Amino acid sequence: MVKNPKVDDNEINLVELMYTLWEGKWKIAVAVIISLIAVISYQSTKTKNFTAITEIKPIDSIELNKFIEFNNLVSVTVKSSNINTNTGNFDNSERINIAGMINKITSLRLYNLYLDVLNEKSLFEDAIRKFNLLEVSQYNNEKEYSEAIIRLASSVKILSPSVNNNAKKVNLEKSYHTINFTYHDAKKWTSIMTYVNENTNIEVKKILANEYYNSLLFLKNLKKYKLEDISIKINNLLIDYEREISDRLAYLSEQSAIAKKLRIAKNTIEVQTFGNQNALLSNVKTDSPFYSRGYEAIDKEIELILSRKDKKAFIKGLFELEKKKREIEQDQTIERLELILQTNLLSDNQEFDAASINSITTKFEYEDGRKIYVIAIVISLSLIHI
Repeated sequence: MVKNPKVDDNEINLVELMYTLWEGKWKIAVAVIISLIAVISYQSTKTKNFTAITEIKPIDSIELNKFIEFNNLVSVTVKSSNINTNTGNFDNSERINIAGMINKITSLRLYNLYLDVLNEKSLFEDAIRKFNLLEVSQYNNEKEYSEAIIRLASSVKILSPSVNNNAKKVNLEKSYHTINFTYHDAKKWTSIMTYVNENTNIEVKKILANEYYNSLLFLKNLKKYKLEDISIKINNLLIDYEREISDRLAYLSEQSAIAKKLRIAKNTIEVQTFGNQNALLSNVKTDSPFYSRGYEAIDKEIELILSRKDKKAFIKGLFELEKKKREIEQDQTIERLELILQTNLLSDNQEFDAASINSITTKFEYEDGRKIYVIAIVISLSLIHI
């Protein structure tokens, strides 16, 4: 009796497998070709891309030393304007007070101005156009090209240290704001960083110059107005003096005439004297009419008033106003601040840095190309299954 051999279903039928593969050879070929095209396309456009990370650093102490003279002058002037050195009290004089009108130049202030200019993105737009990051030939007209430049410039991210540290989960060393941008040409981006850094410092310099010159112009006008006000007060005192003296002379002339009519030549005002061992006290009756003084004394007073050569010596309050006016006229603080700004800080011939972008230390983080192979495998399997 012949036993039938058992059929082992677990064995691989190579002939059948080869036949199946041969039957689907075109499907496999198409899947491989499509996957290769996808890989090549992605590699040509994406794997060259990088995210450029560039730190924005504040100026160092050596650079900040350029502003010492200016800052010291501001500090001294504010202090002397607020405090009277003789009494230690707040000075209520007419002197120009620059406190709150002229700010010191600090590293933080310059850094924030630098960031403000960067955040406007206009310099990035200029740089994108200058270094041809976008080909103008790819756009139908200038409007489309300009809009594309604006969109690309807006993709430049300026991140604060807190954002950077949260992203990296580290905070081991001092960090700064960074400029982050995704692109594919490291050389062009380095050139753009150099251009943006130079022009941002130029813009900050212009902002400071405009701010200080406007502030100084305001202080000059304020000084001018204060001098005008004091001059008006002085002139009013002189006018008032003439009126007061005119009235006084009229009164004295009248009293002299009465005394002459009554033939009162000498002073007839009664004086009561109280004496003791240590002192003598006099009590003058002030209710006596003025002509009782006698026309000789009254005429002498008239003569002295008319003979005055320096009327200012007899005007109450005039001397204090003249001192205030002289103090304002002789105060050279505004002119000194202006001279420092023009010659040492904000002149066209002086180098100026508010902050710096070190393009050489830019980090380029390239995209990981390995994920495309996973995508290619998935695409191939999907196509074969179909």
